[in-house]
Amino acid sequence: MTDDQVTRNLKSMDELDFKGWNPADWNGVFAHHHTDDVLVDLKGQPKTHGVQEHIDAMKAFAQSTGGSPVQIKSHPIGFGSGDWTCVVGELEDGSRMVTVAKWRDGAIAEEYIWM
Repeated sequence: MTDDQVTRNLKSMDELDFKGWNPADWNGVFAHHHTDDVLVDLKGQPKTHGVQEHIDAMKAFAQSTGGSPVQIKSHPIGFGSGDWTCVVGELEDGSRMVTVAKWRDGAIAEEYIWM
């Protein structure tokens, strides 16, 4: 993967978080940036397989935190190499999250999230 592709993937991560996650656009922007067969590990919990299972888990997570996703304010750190990117997200409550993603054809195929 070229540096241009890593840059595009990091921009896609921005769009995913700021236009997909924050407004809870699950079946639009959020789904668009994941492969149909995405594998997701959230904080070491049982992995989800497939975009719909991931969306369902994220909806449940949002409900457990008050009904809407904790807003991501910024990505102060983002880098990548090859098929992988890593982004640190600053959340509105002052906490941070780290997302490591493996990309395939411009969408996330594997995602590891720590909050």
